Amino acid sequence: MSEKDKLNQREILNAALKESFRKMLTLKKKLGQSIVTADNGFPIIITAEEAEKLISKD
Repeated sequence: MSEKDKLNQREILNAALKESFRKMLTLKKKLGQSIVTADNGFPIIITAEEAEKLISKD
């Protein structure tokens, strides 16, 4: 497999992961659930709305 093929596969995978994460956030937001993430190795809990705002900045 060439380097170009590998890069293309990574781009496709990254796009699919971003889409699935956004779908999960949308569902959690509708259900009023929270997200557990890490900040400097420490777990933090934020609402799905807050998480959506954070990723929309990217």
